[in-house]
Amino acid sequence: ALQCEAVPGVLQKIDAGAGRVCGITEERRVVVFRDDSWVDLQASGDHVSVGPAGLWNVGVDGLVSKWFRKGWVQVNPGNLIQIDAGGDKFVVGCNASHSIFCLNHRPALSYDGSGSVSWVAVPGELKYYSCGPVGCWGVNKLDEIHVKLGVSGNSCHGPEKWYRIPGSLSMVEVSTDGQVHGVNKHGLVFKRIGVSACNPFGSGWEHLRVAGLSKHVSYDHEVLWIICRNGEVQRCRFSEALSPE
Repeated sequence: ALQCEAVPGVLQKIDAGAGRVCGITEERRVVVFRDDSWVDLQASGDHVSVGPAGLWNVGVDGLVSKWFRKGWVQVNPGNLIQIDAGGDKFVVGCNASHSIFCLNHRPALSYDGSGSVSWVAVPGELKYYSCGPVGCWGVNKLDEIHVKLGVSGNSCHGPEKWYRIPGSLSMVEVSTDGQVHGVNKHGLVFKRIGVSACNPFGSGWEHLRVAGLSKHVSYDHEVLWIICRNGEVQRCRFSEALSPE
C-alpha cells in the first residue's frame, strides 16, 4: 500500500532524480526541496528536471537553461516545452510541435554557456519523453504510450524502432532506477509493474490509490512525489519498502 504525507507548498510540476527534488511553483518559479521547504533557484520555469545529467530548466519562454557550477546558463540553441535529465547523463525533450530532441552525455555535462550545443533530432512525435537506465518512455498528443530501447549517453538517439505499450497516459516519468509512473487525463496515477533490464516493458499497469486527483508524478529513492490537481504536494512511500522499526 501507498503511505502518503502532505508536504508544504503548492506546485504545478515536480521532478525527483539522483537524490534531489525540484519543482515549478504556481508563480512559475523553479524551486528545490531542502530541509522540508522549497528554496527558490532564481529562475522562472515551465518544466524542470534533475537527474544524472544535472539540473535543467525550460523557461516560460521555452528557452532551455542548465545549472552550471553555481548558477544558470542559457543553452544555445534550445527551445522546448518539456525536458528530462534522468537518462544516463544525457538529456531528452520535446518542443511545442511535439518534435523530439536529445543531447549526448558529453555536451550535456560539459556545456558551460559558451558556444552552442548540437541537439540530435529523434524521429517521432511526443509531448512528454523521459529516460531511465533500461529505456525511454513517452506519450503523444493522443496519450498513447511509446517506448524506445537501446538509448545511451553516447547514443541518445537510439534505434529507430518504437514499441507501443497498451494504456493511456498524459505524462510518464522514468526514474533513475528504471521505475515507470504516470498520470492519465482523468488524474489517476499508475505504476508500471515488473520493469527490469530483463523485461524492459514490464508486465502491466497498477492503479495506485491516492487521495484525490493528480496531475504530475515523479519517483526517486523509494519516494513517489505526487502533485494533486489543486497543487498540493504528497510524498508517498510503498509500505513494503519501509524498514522495520
